[in-house]
Order: sequence, then structure tokens, then C-alpha cells
Amino acid sequence: MSSSNNNAPPKRPVTPAGVNARPILTPAGPGGSRVFSRSSLLWILYVPSFLLQVGVGMLIPVLPSFIEEMGVGVGLIGLGVSGVLIGTMVFDVPSGLLVGRFGHKQTMLVGTAALGLLALVTAFTSSFAIFMVLRLLAGTAMALWSISRMAYVSDTVPSAARGRTLATFGGVQRIGAFVGPVVGGIIGAQISLEAVFLAQAGMSAATVLMLIAFTKELGGDRADQLIRQGRSSVMRTLVDNRLGLARGGTAMVSLQLVRRGRELLLPLWGTHLGLEVDQIGYVIGAAAAVDMSMFAPVGYVMDKYGRKWMSIPSFLVLGAGMAMLPLTNEIWTFGAIAVFTGFGNGLSSGAMMTLGADLAPRQRASEFIGVWRLIGDIGGAAGPIIVGQIATIVTLGWSSIFIAGFGFLGATGVYVIVPETLGRDEEMGLSNPPEDPGTATTPVSSPGGGETTD
Repeated sequence: MSSSNNNAPPKRPVTPAGVNARPILTPAGPGGSRVFSRSSLLWILYVPSFLLQVGVGMLIPVLPSFIEEMGVGVGLIGLGVSGVLIGTMVFDVPSGLLVGRFGHKQTMLVGTAALGLLALVTAFTSSFAIFMVLRLLAGTAMALWSISRMAYVSDTVPSAARGRTLATFGGVQRIGAFVGPVVGGIIGAQISLEAVFLAQAGMSAATVLMLIAFTKELGGDRADQLIRQGRSSVMRTLVDNRLGLARGGTAMVSLQLVRRGRELLLPLWGTHLGLEVDQIGYVIGAAAAVDMSMFAPVGYVMDKYGRKWMSIPSFLVLGAGMAMLPLTNEIWTFGAIAVFTGFGNGLSSGAMMTLGADLAPRQRASEFIGVWRLIGDIGGAAGPIIVGQIATIVTLGWSSIFIAGFGFLGATGVYVIVPETLGRDEEMGLSNPPEDPGTATTPVSSPGGGETTD
């Protein structure tokens, strides 16, 4: 397309309100068309996410034991594990506002650097109160990282490729979740529990270097972007998207509750069976290996048939696995159930991120995703607390059965209440956003606005 004035300098693309506020421009393809390529996200999104997830995953098999050495009971162990989730929950909405104000790269860097520094300090604390404060702060750092990367995907990836992109993203996280617990278990058993936190700090430092080297801010000048999108408010986002948040939030709360409850139940049940910390790490790693193998077929099914096709089976398998966990009495049956639940978790690889990105309004994606993450983190924070409190009042086995109930409840909620969002952008008329006259550029982040390549 040519400008009416061929001598005039090319204009920046103007993104219409309600379509997208932060476009990315890629090099023009044949005929001047813009294309989106998932391979372009490798060094910007996938590798940094893997490094950070390895660091986070290393804590999974050792965190209950680390807290127990402070002289507290199972109830406070559950609270301690939930600390980072509570901090994330509290800071989700402010993180969305900060991403919208300062951009994706800056918030990614701050969140990642803070996470590493807090892990370094945590390694040297022996007070549960100080530990809890540090974990809450680590949660705020995780919120900054999580919101910025989800908003990045929502702002740059067309709807037709979003399921595969986010399933791959979920798969990368799961690969990290496979490597992390195994490495963390070995470090905890062979060196010390404190050394695991030092290793996490090292992984965060490596992630910071990766982000500095490869990540560029979206679009043009940040001030111009804010002028184009207008000053968003959280209340406006809530009001305008209340139905989508209420319906989609049913799945988000349930799945995060079951996932986080499972994350605590597996190492606790392994300890209950008398297993060593490295054995628990191997079992959780095996479950994560099955989990991470599912992302490619899951992404294909979500983009081909719909988002629900994977979410409902995931809930059912997770619920069944948690219901059977109390029946295990040695490492082999425990490992079999852990792997089974890993398969169930893998069926939802990227599912909630995809649902949130589908529902997010183009103009206020970061603010919406902040609220979306808050909804999920309420469920995530509740999971370990529920496990700890029920185990204190009754038994650990009953905690697992209670978490299983939320799995079956979530499957029902997704089937009855949650909308199918595949093709939602096209139905809303966002597949072919208008192009600014006089420019030969098209914002690739407008869903369906350009050719999609893998």
C-alpha cells in the first residue's frame, strides 16, 4: 500500500481503540505484508521463562522441609508455601497498571532481579516470620514477571496462533518444572537446603542477562503509546469485562486451586511415606516429564477444536489422581499417581493463559490480565492453605480428597459456565483492523491482522 504523499516520512501505525494499544512491527514479507512468527519469541519469552521456572521449580521438593526446620507444624508449612502466591495475588492488579505505564521489558527486569535478590536473602534466614515476609515480597516480584509476559503475548500474538504459542509457553514452563525439582532435590540432599535458594538466585541472574540482551520494548515511544490507548482504570476494566471475568474466572480459580494444592500434597505425601528428599524430587520430576510432553498436541487441539477440549479432561484427571493419592503406601504407587496427575496437568498446558489472552480487551490487555491473574492467584493461594488446615484438623489424606472435589467441580464449571473463546476476535470484528492511511505497516499484534507462520 502506498501513501498519498510518497515523499512524506512513514507514520507510526495508529491502533484503534479496542483493538490493540501496543503493536509490534516485524520486517515486511513478500508484497509488503507483515507476518507473526512464533520462532521470534524464542529468546524473548521461551528461554527466559525456562531459566526462571527451573529456579522456581528447584524449591518445590525442599520448601516444606526448609520450613519444617524452623520448628513449625504442617499448618504453617502450608501457609509458608502459599506466601509467594499470596504476595502475587496482592500485587497482580498493581502489576497490570505498572506494565501499562512502564512497559513490558522494564517490569520483566525489575521482577526477575528482585526475585533473585530475595532468594539470596531467604537462604540465610531461620525465622519463620522473616521467611514469610520474604516469600510475600517474592510473590510481588513474580507478579511483575508474570503479568508483563502474559500481556506481551496478548499484545503480539494473533488469536489463531495463541493456543499453540501459549501451550508451547506452558510446555517450556513444564520442562523447567521437570528439571527444577530434580536439580533442587539433588542439591538439597547432597549439599544443603539453603544451597537451593542460592541456586535459584543464580538462575534469576542468568534470566536478567537474557532479558537485557534480547528483549526490546513494544511499539514506539511509550508516551505516544499511552496517548493512543488512553489512561485506563482498573474499575473501568472490571465493569467493561465483568461477564467474561466472572465466567472465565470459574475455571481459573478451580484449576489454580487444584494445581497448587497438588504441588504441596505431593512432597508432603512423599514425606509422610518416609521418602528422602531426593526420592521425592525424582518422583515429582517424572510427573513433570509427562506433564511437559503434552504441550504440542494440547496447543494444536485448542487452536483446531476449541479451548474446552483440553480443559475439561484436565480437571477430571487431576481430580481422579488427587482422590487416589491417599491409597498409595510406597514409592512405586506414589510415583504412578504423581505421573497420572502430571498427565492431567499437562492437558491444561497454557489453557488458562490462552483463555485470559482471548478474553483480554485489546486496549487494556495488561490491566485485564492483572485482574485475571488475581482471580487465579486467589485459587492458587487457597490451595496450600486448605491442604495445611484440613491436614491439621483431620488428616493429610482428607486434604487430598477435598482438593479432588475441586477438580470435579471445575470440570462441571468449564462445561456449563465458561464460554468457548476460539475465534472470539473474529466474531468481534477484530480480524482485520483498519490500517492508518499513508503507512505501509500493519500491527501484527492485532488478532488475525496478518499472516501467521510458525
